[in-house]
Amino acid sequence: IKVPVNKTAVVVGGGVAGIQASLDIANAGHKVILIERDSSIGGHMSQLSETFPTLDCSQCILTPRMVEVAQHPNITLYTYSEVESMDGFIGNFNVRIRKKAKSVDEKTCTGCGICWSKCPTKKIPSEFEQGLTTRTAIYVPFPQAVPNKPVIDRKNCTFFRTGKCKVCQKFCPTGAINFEQEDEIINVNAGAIVLATGFDVKKTNFFPEYGYGKYKDVIDGLQFERLASASGPTQGEIRRPSDGEIPKKIVFMA
Repeated sequence: IKVPVNKTAVVVGGGVAGIQASLDIANAGHKVILIERDSSIGGHMSQLSETFPTLDCSQCILTPRMVEVAQHPNITLYTYSEVESMDGFIGNFNVRIRKKAKSVDEKTCTGCGICWSKCPTKKIPSEFEQGLTTRTAIYVPFPQAVPNKPVIDRKNCTFFRTGKCKVCQKFCPTGAINFEQEDEIINVNAGAIVLATGFDVKKTNFFPEYGYGKYKDVIDGLQFERLASASGPTQGEIRRPSDGEIPKKIVFMA
């Protein structure tokens, strides 16, 4: 049996696995659509301090690939987007993508940073820093983010909660803030789908016997990585989240 095959591939997940898969397929001459649910590609590798076994900086390895993905002529990148549904058959799939409203016009925004420096809502736990520090309601997750354009967290934004504020819009020099922006549904056809959705670390309710969530100084592996990172909340010094002091002993439980 022979069937026509669509020569476009969809890659779901913009971590290091999804990035490398996209580049491999794109460099082979095929079109790629890369879908990432967060506002930047990079995944958990972007949170790591150093990588085994060479102890190279993770960003030194990852960032060039992130930029290459964004600039590659064969790759279409959809960040802050999620797969709504998939159907079809081998070689011919239809993928429905929800591109979530960022409330920022990506074409107009220059990523200057004025908006998040002026945002009055500053105490939202940072997902990238694993809750060890805070971010604003309009933000980029980390300095090397790709694309380096902010999104508005509508759940915590003062304007979306109360109808007041719009400070970021007032100070934006290019008029890129758009509170009326809505989600966009995109349908694409593809011949192959690569699932590279990564992982999540188990949290409090899975390990209650260790005191995680009860004691501030019981942290998980990714939180330790952020403490060890020179770009992290403590600039690479291992300090206790409870009081900021340097611990005398550290216990690892694996």
